[in-house]
Amino acid sequence: MLVAALITVTASVPLMAQGAANIAVLGAGQTSGDISSSAAFSSGANSNINGNLTAAESVTVGAYSTVTGNVVAGGSFTSHDSSTIKGSVSGRAGFTSGANSIIGGNVTVGGDFTSGAQSIIGGNVYAAGTVTLGARSHIIGSIRSGKGVIVYGAGATVGGVEK
Repeated sequence: MLVAALITVTASVPLMAQGAANIAVLGAGQTSGDISSSAAFSSGANSNINGNLTAAESVTVGAYSTVTGNVVAGGSFTSHDSSTIKGSVSGRAGFTSGANSIIGGNVTVGGDFTSGAQSIIGGNVYAAGTVTLGARSHIIGSIRSGKGVIVYGAGATVGGVEK
């Protein structure tokens, strides 16, 4: 019975109290501080990361989730509908954001970049591959595509294009 009580108490301790957690999954509605995953990372819907998120492999951020710091992905980056990253995003592979997502800083990726409809990127976008902007997406800064290909959805805007 004592073991069951310890398991219950341990399970109810919020992840944010543990500091930089090495976790691969943050469940829906959960909150954490800094995360440094030694594998791929994904968060469920309505999750919150109060700090930076670093993963050795790909990163997936759930719908309506927030990261208050920067995201560094060893692979691709994907965010679902209405997610918010207050800092910058960098990844070795591609970038895909869901509709209505917000990235506060720069995005630098080693693959293709695709923004969902009505997404906002507050900084610059640097992609090694093709850049595709969803309808009514807004890039406040400039865009640079390593392939020289930028596809604009209806009503999409950018601050400038670098060559």
